[in-house]
Amino acid sequence: MKIQKDIVVHARYRLTTEDEAGSPGDEQHGPMVYLHGYGHILDALERTLEGARPGDIRCVTVPPEAGYGERNPRLVFKAPRSNLPEGALEEGMMLSTSERDGDGRRFPLRIVELTGDGAIVDGNHPLAGMTLHFEITVLEVRPATTEEIRRRRLIDVT
Repeated sequence: MKIQKDIVVHARYRLTTEDEAGSPGDEQHGPMVYLHGYGHILDALERTLEGARPGDIRCVTVPPEAGYGERNPRLVFKAPRSNLPEGALEEGMMLSTSERDGDGRRFPLRIVELTGDGAIVDGNHPLAGMTLHFEITVLEVRPATTEEIRRRRLIDVT
């Protein structure tokens, strides 16, 4: 069976990053399970995996504009302590706003630096501004259940 719309894909990926200056960044690994054809992963990854079968290895380089966008300096700002959650704060900690986007999701923020009266926070995606190099190994594919398709998300991935 090959990967196409309404197929559940189990894969393993390796992601390496390259910053705006072309310097290598972090490497990430992990399992990946998604419902193909519904935009649950980057478009470039879905296009690359279309037609793949278990055992296939696909590689793709995703520039910032096709990944998580360019970094937006306006999304890095100082937040007063009164606008931050109570309790201990740490650099690198992830927060979310009380505001929601059109899909009902909260906007994620990362604490970049603690200041005397608050913190500098960054609303950019951690991979914004980076070129992404993916190596994806397809492990298993199966037809999605009617319920998974109706909800456009996975119900049971076992």
